[in-house]
Amino acid sequence: MAIEFNGKEIHSRVQQAVPDVSENYVINLINEALIDLGQYNLKTEYAKTNLINNQMWYGLNDDRSIAVNKVFRCSILNSDGEYIKIPRLVNQETKITDTE
Repeated sequence: MAIEFNGKEIHSRVQQAVPDVSENYVINLINEALIDLGQYNLKTEYAKTNLINNQMWYGLNDDRSIAVNKVFRCSILNSDGEYIKIPRLVNQETKITDTE
């Protein structure tokens, strides 16, 4: 009989060995392990959306109801026709200044 754990239980057990480990880090490890084990197929999707003036946040799912569980990169097309990469969030926060 196989032993089953959910993500919170695995995080709790890892936290016993590594007290400062974040839940997000453990979830990423689980996802990578599942890919390695072939438990589910990695499917890459590309999507585009139109930007709305003064709107800072956009949903990740589009009209095709794609479930997004990881974003690898995000770019914005500027007025010169060049794609500008948006930096990946570190520790769930990014610094926003007047010069960015």
